[in-house]
Amino acid sequence: MKKSFEAYQLHTGDVIASIGAASGVWEIGLASMQSGLTFYIQDIDEYSCNDEEVAYAKAYWERQLGRAIDGTFYAILGTPQKTNLPKSTFDKVLIINAFHEFQYLEEMLHEVSQILKPVGKLIIEEEIALTQGQIHEGCGLPLFSETQLVNLLEANQFRLDRIVEKESYLKVFIFEKK
Repeated sequence: MKKSFEAYQLHTGDVIASIGAASGVWEIGLASMQSGLTFYIQDIDEYSCNDEEVAYAKAYWERQLGRAIDGTFYAILGTPQKTNLPKSTFDKVLIINAFHEFQYLEEMLHEVSQILKPVGKLIIEEEIALTQGQIHEGCGLPLFSETQLVNLLEANQFRLDRIVEKESYLKVFIFEKK
């Protein structure tokens, strides 16, 4: 998580959306490393993405750390085609190990472009296919190659800023709006 935190460059006062975040366990863990963050935890699964589950995840982290986490967390239920997040609001939009699961890639990328502030960053942390046709072990869906992912984003109004390699198969892609 520390390497992700460093790659994301989160700062006090940042307003962050995390799409496909379930109950926000990862996001709340990130917030434990930096005070003053606001997270909109978004998912399409109403059973994991709700106020009760987010509060449970926060309480879990606080028990583990033995201290309160200074952050604000909102659960937002979306659909496969809409985030239901407010426009021009976010300094950063995170998609952590979920991009390969999107059913409507171009629609969601348009949504992300709309919800980011003009100088906001889209950060995608994703397992990358090392061989053609490789699938994600957890969900069984196809993975993107690095080239496929970058080309898709660049064709949809984003420009690659940088790539941070966590492992040979796991990378953090940081994009800006064109």
